[in-house]
Amino acid sequence: MNPFTTPDAIYISKKPQDMRAGIQRLAAIVAADFGRDPMDGALYCFVSRDCEKAKLLRFDVNGWCLYYVRLAEGGFKWRHAEGGELLPQMERRQLLWLLEGLPAELPQAISPVASGSVL
Repeated sequence: MNPFTTPDAIYISKKPQDMRAGIQRLAAIVAADFGRDPMDGALYCFVSRDCEKAKLLRFDVNGWCLYYVRLAEGGFKWRHAEGGELLPQMERRQLLWLLEGLPAELPQAISPVASGSVL
């Protein structure tokens, strides 16, 4: 199972999450706090309070998939909300930017750097 292969939708929690939570607890949060079915094929992302760790949860045909992500350096460029929208939908490219340590709110993709150029 791979959470990046055509999920129906990608959602990220704007509330910080305790990274000790496992599959059952994160699925319960999706159902109780957000009113969504955790088995609907969507990918759910939770970021820790210090924005250094993230967990991705998805139910695929064969069962649950839980990924734990921690960047080698720095942290995720993510701001937790004080209130308001709890579970915004995001695009796949935004999630990939976030997992690379870039802000998810980039206006456009970053241009690749040519290997032959000197700065």
